[in-house]
Amino acid sequence: MTDDKRLISSAQIEWTPEQVPKATHFDDIYYSVSDGLAESDYVFVQQNQLPERFAALRAGEVFTVAETGFGTGLNFLQTLRAWFECAPKSAELQFISFEKFPLSGEDLSKAHGAFAELGTLSQALCAVYPLRLPGWHEMSLFDGKVRLIVWFGDLLLGLPEFECSVDAWFLDGFAPSKNPDMWQPALYTQMARLSHVQTTFATFTAVGEVRRGLQKAGFAVEKMPGFGRKREMCRGQLSQERAFSSKAPWFASPDPIKPVKQRAVVIGAGLAGATVARQLAEQGWTVRVLEAGAQPGQQASGNLAGAIHPLVTADWNLRSQFYLRGFETTLKWLEPWLDNRQIVGELNGLMQLAVTDTLDKRLKDSLQRVGLPPEFAVWCDAEQASARIGQTTEFEGLFFPKGGWVRPSTVVDTCLAHENIELRLHETVTDLVKNDRAWSIVTNQTQHEAEVVVVATGALDEALNRQLGLPIRPVKGQVSHLPATAIQAPLHCTVTHRGYTVTGNLGEDAPYEGVTGATFEAPDTATELSEAAQSENREMVSEALPNWWNHEAGLHGKIGFRPTTPDHLPLIGAVPPPEWMAEAYLSQPHSQVPHRYPPQRYQTGLFVSNGHGARGLMSVFLGAEIIGRMVAGEMAVMPQHLYHAVHPSRFAIRAWRSGKKSY
Repeated sequence: MTDDKRLISSAQIEWTPEQVPKATHFDDIYYSVSDGLAESDYVFVQQNQLPERFAALRAGEVFTVAETGFGTGLNFLQTLRAWFECAPKSAELQFISFEKFPLSGEDLSKAHGAFAELGTLSQALCAVYPLRLPGWHEMSLFDGKVRLIVWFGDLLLGLPEFECSVDAWFLDGFAPSKNPDMWQPALYTQMARLSHVQTTFATFTAVGEVRRGLQKAGFAVEKMPGFGRKREMCRGQLSQERAFSSKAPWFASPDPIKPVKQRAVVIGAGLAGATVARQLAEQGWTVRVLEAGAQPGQQASGNLAGAIHPLVTADWNLRSQFYLRGFETTLKWLEPWLDNRQIVGELNGLMQLAVTDTLDKRLKDSLQRVGLPPEFAVWCDAEQASARIGQTTEFEGLFFPKGGWVRPSTVVDTCLAHENIELRLHETVTDLVKNDRAWSIVTNQTQHEAEVVVVATGALDEALNRQLGLPIRPVKGQVSHLPATAIQAPLHCTVTHRGYTVTGNLGEDAPYEGVTGATFEAPDTATELSEAAQSENREMVSEALPNWWNHEAGLHGKIGFRPTTPDHLPLIGAVPPPEWMAEAYLSQPHSQVPHRYPPQRYQTGLFVSNGHGARGLMSVFLGAEIIGRMVAGEMAVMPQHLYHAVHPSRFAIRAWRSGKKSY
């Protein structure tokens, strides 16, 4: 077990003679030996009056349950049973749960085996059960009517990351005497922050310390008869709402958009623009996509293949956390399209070869410190790596079973193929003007109006990036395209080294079987393919796979310009007005306590998704969902600190807060 509270340890369990899982760390069982499902129903579902409250929901209303201790998921499944029996079909359930010691998928399924009545519900949960990695994991079930968010890690670190309104609390976890780290005043304070006056709670315990903590936080507490042999339990309701100030008001979320007409304009038809257009179209918006070029996806989005894999660091830092959320979101979008052959690609695994001592150490440290589960990553020695790749390599590496590759242009085309989306080519945006009702988007051809504008222009629209204060730098990259005659044999999986290499069916229009690269050539902006870059690509792949590129292939490939940022994270979200931000923050003393500053303001309806760099396939889908949730005023798709990390104005805010005059 690690001493880093951000990280997790998998549950260590043993099975009782009755086949009930018991947590050895807490010396306690997960549910009642007599009838765990009945206990869950009595303590949490009935004492929170969920059947009656579900039945009273209006069309389209969202009900949110938060739980301390996901465990085997029985409380979630019992809540689903009540939901489908009582709630109107158009309502939505949002279930948030926290778990520091997650079970394996196999143990989760085994725990449900004693409850035949769970059937289909158990199968649905087990099918989407997340990777046992730290942080926020989000799953959509039953055609989006149920949203499950599980936080793997310390509860008291996870709760402050949420901004939502909870309707009912399940205080589960193990008993206070066995799990004192959870039953702390900070828990009750966070509960009060996320609650409203109709919010209820229920818990199996009635110990005085818990009752007094809840009462001090503003909850009315009532003792009730316990389940089975337990004499007492508690339930209650928030009786006194309190004001809570933000610790980062300059990163406050924007207000939801309430338009008379649901019209959106997305500027840029690369991956970033196409995905956000698709997201808004799915939410019912009429979307017009403006592209300056003759075709969509002309820069890096036009490459024949892009690798799909997460970012692993030894300390599971900010970038690892962000790109895990991105990786999971990418798979959620792409897997159905790949299954239906709507896009070109393959999720047949990815081998990350440790071609430097630094990378070798980082990957091994991550395996040890983070505890990467085998369903996420498997360490391979050189012989094992060679077998997985299908080519000899001298390097060890980390194999990602869910990794792979995709042809980005087919993703762009699929995203844009929606009845609510109109693509306009050869339209260069020259100005954005906000009027009382909407935005005017002026182009070289005409003028458009929309209530929402999303700027996703990539690296080369310097004027628009400058207008919005986006520190985007274009970085040139050349990939090499190889015919079958230039390579020894197709690889069994995607390989990353100092670059990346993909083989396979790249599409009917592609006379190549391999893609390898890519160079990093800032600040070069030349658009002609170069022999020097081709040679560099050959050197990179030959270092990792010395026998694979067997002779010269001619100068074939593609040049693209990646939009990069100083901290190598994208810029996603609503755009503040620079004049107001300068007056409210940048011209003020930087060292005052946060509550002395006003919450951030935004240019209503103006959003950005840019700066995705070389890892765009692991961030654009998440970026689209971030913006979609902001437009709708729904709960975020990731922790607050990750939203702060990609905020469009973060560089100016960081410079100000550090005492520098400007970024």
